[in-house]
Amino acid sequence: MNNEIIHLFTKYLNNQCSEDELERVFMLIEKGSNKSEWDFVLAEEASRLVGSSHQAEMSLDEIARLHDKIQDTIKDDHKIEVLPVRNWYWSKIAAAAVILVTLSVGVFYYSKQDVKSDELAHDIAPGGNKAILTLANGKKIVLTDAKNGMLAADPGVSVTKLADGKIIYALESGNVANAAFNNIETPRGGQYQVILPDGSKVSLNAASSLTYPASFATLKERRVELKGEAYFEVAKDKKHPFIVKTENQEIKVLGTHFNINSYTDEPMIKTTLIEGSVLVKASGMEQILKPGYQAVNGIGGLRIVEANVDEVLAWKNGYFMFDSEGIESVMRKISRWYNVDVVFKGNVSKDKFGGTVSRFENVSQVLRKLEYTDKVHFIIEERRIIVTK
Repeated sequence: MNNEIIHLFTKYLNNQCSEDELERVFMLIEKGSNKSEWDFVLAEEASRLVGSSHQAEMSLDEIARLHDKIQDTIKDDHKIEVLPVRNWYWSKIAAAAVILVTLSVGVFYYSKQDVKSDELAHDIAPGGNKAILTLANGKKIVLTDAKNGMLAADPGVSVTKLADGKIIYALESGNVANAAFNNIETPRGGQYQVILPDGSKVSLNAASSLTYPASFATLKERRVELKGEAYFEVAKDKKHPFIVKTENQEIKVLGTHFNINSYTDEPMIKTTLIEGSVLVKASGMEQILKPGYQAVNGIGGLRIVEANVDEVLAWKNGYFMFDSEGIESVMRKISRWYNVDVVFKGNVSKDKFGGTVSRFENVSQVLRKLEYTDKVHFIIEERRIIVTK
């Protein structure tokens, strides 16, 4: 899903769009495009309305009110025919509103009981674009605070921060490029994207780091080292293989898109291929991945399974997707993104949780949706979340 479109549709439903943004929304409605983004935003809006009234399902009045938010802002002079679009998304509003989210089928259940909101009153904002860049000479640059423009220049290569927050390495003609290693690291509560000197794009999730040469120009292979999680869009170069090293594993590619989750506090390293082809080396084994499949490296060696690509890429697209996960796994994701410590007290639920939640919400909104299951309870104390049954 397109994170920018999700943000645009969310602003639209809340009457926060500028004239230019409205024009763009009208165009997308007319085209009937971005179905998955509409589904996600409408489901979030439906869940917010349901949650605010603590009902098990949305009333017809509430569905009509959500419908009117769309209709009221469409001016007659645009002459946009929205009926074809309604065929695929208005039915989704009703469906999202009456879904009973159970623990095992991948959605959240809305309880009629009131949530103890005072225990979630000390709210915590979501993470954002935060990272520290360490140059070969040891100089550290806090990218969150750095102004747009050139950040550094070494022989043969320059580093620039773009207006959208990315950093990009550019080779300078006529100079011998410096192949010394740089490092970019995101804290808990941070994410960032770097464009490497070969044009490859790497998006880093929270609490992750990437070590790489400032230039690949004089090297036979493009070798980088990852800790944590990242999504790679590798530039094609058959003469110079791209190699990603993680703990106990190597990925070799020529040009492709893939995601690696290699957090040390996770029980397995997961490499998921989106397009192209990669060779995974781990535990004395080699496996070639096909798009839509995942290499799982853990106790028992390396195995290949079919991947839930939406769940794998959820973090990159701006939301959490829990796919039949235990509460410990759920809270590891929340801990990294919101930069909080998690404490479990007593016998915590062994049930499996599922569902989709925006990563742009404050942590209380995420926790409330989990509490609606009546299987788990949370207390926020400063930057600590206490989990009880």
